[in-house]
Amino acid sequence: MAPSSKMQSGPTRRSPVPSHHAVRFMMVGQAGVGKSALVVRFLTHRFIGDYDPNLESVYTHQTRVDDQTVYITILDTAGDLDENNPLRLEQFKTSDAFLYVFSVTDRKSFDYLKTRVTCHSSVKREGEKSPPILLIGNKKDLCHLRAVSTKEGETFATEIGALYMELSASENVRDIEDAFHCLYREYNRAEKREKVKRLSARLQLRQTIKNFTDKHLYHRSRTHTL
Repeated sequence: MAPSSKMQSGPTRRSPVPSHHAVRFMMVGQAGVGKSALVVRFLTHRFIGDYDPNLESVYTHQTRVDDQTVYITILDTAGDLDENNPLRLEQFKTSDAFLYVFSVTDRKSFDYLKTRVTCHSSVKREGEKSPPILLIGNKKDLCHLRAVSTKEGETFATEIGALYMELSASENVRDIEDAFHCLYREYNRAEKREKVKRLSARLQLRQTIKNFTDKHLYHRSRTHTL
């Protein structure tokens, strides 16, 4: 039996399940690059080629990653990603990880993502790393129409600190599952690193306070002795 999923339309909603097993993904890319086809193939294992480019949908999906039950909320965006749009900025801020999708047959869709990196960077909180990004070159099966080379995709991914994959929504569904699971693993690793960093900072602060207190008590003790 395929993992369960729910499909919604409308504004982004937080997943109702416990946060330590939940993650929010946001799909970013121009209309026609195959964002919806990738999501629906991941959810249902079916390939559907035609979608309304003006329809923005939210999907909630339960899956298994490395023997862990994970609830993924996926925002499939529509329209232009205007960084001055308050709703868009809120969607960026409440997302845990991002899938940047372009078509390897459409250079404009590739260049479009380069102009939208600032929106991703703007949500970075001081002292924190940016959320993980998976850059996907979709429609790799249309090699005779390729307009963006693999090397260009890899270089762009390196520039923005992203993972990079090329795949096709119409071909092997396992590749698509691997892409979403890979992004979850990257998010999970980043969360663990942040927890270790926060724990180390707390321990360091605790040791600093202890050292200060011990030093203060030592001086008070010497004063009373004298």
